[in-house]
Amino acid sequence: MLKNLFGYRFNYLSFLLPVIIGLFAGLFAIIFLKAIKISSDFFLGGIVSYQPPAPFGEGGTHFFQFEMERAYLLPISTALGGLIVGILVHYFSPESAGVGTDAAIRAFHHRRYLGLKTSIMKLVTSAITIGSGGVSGKEGPIALIGAGIGSFLGKVFKLSDRERDIALAVGMGAGIAGVFKAPFAGAIISSEVFYKKDFETETLIPSFIASFIAFIVVGSFLGFSPLFHIELPQFNGLSVNDAAAYIFLGILTAVIARLMIFSLDKSRELFKSLDIHPIFKPAVGGFFVGIMGMFTPVAIGTGYGWLQMIMTGNIVYLSPLLIVVSIFVVMLAFSFTLGSGGSGGVFGPSLVIGGLTGASVYYLLSAIGFQESSSFNITALTVVGMVSTFAAAAKAPLSTLILVAEITGGYQLLVPAIISVAVSHFLSGEKSIFKSQVNYKINSPVHQDEFKFLILQQYRVGDVMTSTVITVNKETPVIEVGLILQNYGISLLPVIENDKVIGVISDSDLIKACNQDMKQLKVKDIMNTNPICVTPDLSLFNTLSIFIENNIGIAPVVDSLENKKLIGIISDFDIGKVLTGSSPVK
Repeated sequence: MLKNLFGYRFNYLSFLLPVIIGLFAGLFAIIFLKAIKISSDFFLGGIVSYQPPAPFGEGGTHFFQFEMERAYLLPISTALGGLIVGILVHYFSPESAGVGTDAAIRAFHHRRYLGLKTSIMKLVTSAITIGSGGVSGKEGPIALIGAGIGSFLGKVFKLSDRERDIALAVGMGAGIAGVFKAPFAGAIISSEVFYKKDFETETLIPSFIASFIAFIVVGSFLGFSPLFHIELPQFNGLSVNDAAAYIFLGILTAVIARLMIFSLDKSRELFKSLDIHPIFKPAVGGFFVGIMGMFTPVAIGTGYGWLQMIMTGNIVYLSPLLIVVSIFVVMLAFSFTLGSGGSGGVFGPSLVIGGLTGASVYYLLSAIGFQESSSFNITALTVVGMVSTFAAAAKAPLSTLILVAEITGGYQLLVPAIISVAVSHFLSGEKSIFKSQVNYKINSPVHQDEFKFLILQQYRVGDVMTSTVITVNKETPVIEVGLILQNYGISLLPVIENDKVIGVISDSDLIKACNQDMKQLKVKDIMNTNPICVTPDLSLFNTLSIFIENNIGIAPVVDSLENKKLIGIISDFDIGKVLTGSSPVK
C-alpha cells in the first residue's frame, strides 16, 4: 500500500520511514525517561529516602539539599534492582544485558533482528538499573531501543537487507537525539559509532529527518531546553596557558578512558568467572555499587545532577578531594554495574568521569598558579573533560563534540574542546569501549559483498594470471595428457598450434573418453575446439561472471579473442586469492 501511494521504495525509505522511526523513537524516549523517574522514586526514594540532584534540563534547580536518611539501605536498593534485571535478562531478553549501544552495533554488523520486544525489555531493565542506583547511562538503552524500532519497522515494510541496516542505524540515532534533545549529534552518531575510523554515510540524510522528529516529539512534552545549563562568557580566543591546560586535559582523559575500558573488561572477566547463577550476578554487582555510593553520592544513578552542580559552582557537598576520589569510585561502580550484567550504557558514566576529571584539572592547575580566564574555569574544563573522555573511549570524536555542545548549549567551547579531543583521541589507542566496533567498512560483514565487487572491478586478468603455462598440441596422446594433469594437479591444458589456442582438454574430457581405446586416442579426438578464453584487460569481476555463466573454473588468457595467442592462464582460485589478500598483484 505504501509503495502504491508514495511511488518508489526509495521515497518512503528516505522520508516517510524516517518520520515514522522518529515518532516511535521520540515516544519511547519519553516513556524511558518517565520510567527512570518512576524507578528512582520507588528504589532510591522509597527504600533509601534519597532524591538525587537533576540537571536543569530535567527539572533540577540551584537549591538542592543533600539528604539520604537510610544510606545503609542503598546496597539493598542496588542489589534488588540488579536481581530484578538479572531475572528479566536471563529468562526473557538476554540481549538487554550490558551496553545497549554495543548490542546495536553488533546487530548492525551481523544483520541480527532486534524488534519491539528487545526495545521494551531494554527500556524496563535499564530504567530499573539506573533508578535503583546503578551507575549507567541513558545512551545505551535508548540506542538499542531505537535500533529495535528501526529493525522492527524494516521488517514490517519488507525492506531489503541493506535498507534494514539503514533503518536500524537511523532508529539508534533518533533515540539518542530524543533522550538528549540533540538532533544533530543523533544523526551523526548513526553514521560514526559503527566504526573506529570510518562512517556509514548512507544513514545521514534519513537520520537527520528521524532525529529532528524525535527531538520535536520529546521537546513538545518535556521542553526544548538543553540537558545541562551552563553560563560562560563569549569565547575570545585562547592564551598559551589555556591551550596548555586543554592539551594536558586531553592527555589525562586519554589515560582515564583507557582505565575505563580496562576496568570494564576486568569486571566482565571477574563476573564471568563467578560460579553462581547468572540471575544473581547483577545483584552482586549492584550490592557493591551501593556500598561505593554510600561513600560518594556521585556514584549513584546517572550522576548528571552532580555535574550540573559542579558547572554552576555549587560544590557544597563536593570538596576538591572528593571530586578527585569520585573519578575512580564512579569508574569502579560503572564497571561493576555493567560488567555484572546490569543494563544501560557507557555514555553517561563517561560524561560523569570526564566531567570530574575536568574539574580536578581545574583545581590542580589553579593550585599551581594558572590564572582563570574566559576559557579556563571549572565549568569549561568540566564540559571539555566530558567531551574528550567519551570521544577517546568510544572512538567517536565528531558526534561527541556536537552532542556535548547540544546538551550544554556550550558552543563557545568548541575550539578548546577540539584541542582536548584531538589529543585524547590520538592517545587513546586502538581499544574501544564498544567491542563490536570495527575499523573500516571493509571489516564489516555487512559490506563484504560490496567491497568484493569493488576489488574485482579494480583488478584485471593481467594482474593475477599465471604466465608460465603447460600446454599440449593436438597430436599429443590422451594417456600422456592424463599423466600431466595428475602430476601437476591441474584440471585443464590449452591446446596450441603456432602459439595460438585452438582448443582445450580437461579432466572431464578424459572421463568422457573412458569407454574408448585410450591408447589410440589423441588430443584432437576429444578436445574442446571452441574454448572460453579471456583477455588480460578484462576485469576479475567480469571474468568470474564468465566462469559462473559457463560453469568453468579456469580459462586460457589470450592477447585478443581474434588472434588467440596464448599469454597465460587464470582460474577461480587465482581470483579467490585476490579477495583474501593472499595473492600478490603484479
